[in-house]
Amino acid sequence: MPFKPHYLLVSLTLCWFVALQAFPMNSCAACQKCRCIRTSSAFISPRLFHRIEILPPGAHCRQTEIIVTKKDKATVCVTPDARWINKVIAKLQRTNKKKRSAELPISTTIE
Repeated sequence: MPFKPHYLLVSLTLCWFVALQAFPMNSCAACQKCRCIRTSSAFISPRLFHRIEILPPGAHCRQTEIIVTKKDKATVCVTPDARWINKVIAKLQRTNKKKRSAELPISTTIE
């Protein structure tokens, strides 16, 4: 039975499509790495915070990353083991919990 070149082309195309489906379309080399190269445990006043990002460990990075963006647009990677950042995060979570419970409407049923 002779080998047909178009069978090879079809099988290679099929393998190519399968390989494309295995990778997310929005991936890039920089997105698949840890964003924090160096971390700091030095205290930063929460008044200077513009945003705080907590990235859990995953396929992109093996450790938890805490990225603080300050109001002057500077970003600082904070060591997740720093005691002060854990206190700040806990306080933010309590504040958000209080805001959410205050925003819930009181439902009344009228029969």
